Amino acid sequence: MSTKRSSDPQSVGLTSLLDLIGALLIIVAVALAVAVFTLPGALASAGVLVLVLSWLIDRRNRA
Repeated sequence: MSTKRSSDPQSVGLTSLLDLIGALLIIVAVALAVAVFTLPGALASAGVLVLVLSWLIDRRNRA
């Protein structure tokens, strides 16, 4: 009997992809808002938010 694991690329649903795209768009929006004041700050904030997103996804997958 074959079962799919959540780490298989084929098992990622449309909702998960839309959530990921939405989260990435929010990160881009925050980075653009910070870029008005400082470009290095925008890059730093985008990097930190990507790390936070990665941590949240890993945390959700472990549960």
